[in-house]
Amino acid sequence: MSSHVENVMHNGRILAIIIRSQAITELEKSGKNMLFATPNEFPFQVGIHHRKKNETIAAHFHLPFTELTNFPVQEFFHVISGRVKIDLYDDSHADAKVSEVIVAAGDSIILNTGHGFTFLDDAKMVELKQGPYRGKEQEKRFVQ
Repeated sequence: MSSHVENVMHNGRILAIIIRSQAITELEKSGKNMLFATPNEFPFQVGIHHRKKNETIAAHFHLPFTELTNFPVQEFFHVISGRVKIDLYDDSHADAKVSEVIVAAGDSIILNTGHGFTFLDDAKMVELKQGPYRGKEQEKRFVQ
């Protein structure tokens, strides 16, 4: 694991994984071409690549899962510019705020728990989450 990949933990559970912008440089210096930041059991599998010109990965398809039940929803954000404070919540403790992190331009974060955002600067981000979209009422439960 990279020293620039941070697991935010609470009660033995990963709440978030931060991939700092320096992780790519560290990967390049290591001589490896790929690093997965997420554990195997995470619904999102997020990896970072450092590949050489003309290197190839064999063409392939990913096989569909035959059945998924009680599948946790995770989100991935990549910060293009600005800084964002993210509050992390624990639903097993009355939705208590248990941590906060700040991510900045070039950083990415995988969220595995309840969360809220405060934009510390004007910011641009890319978001990725599981679909299909089920509508706001079925997608979210807001913290009180």
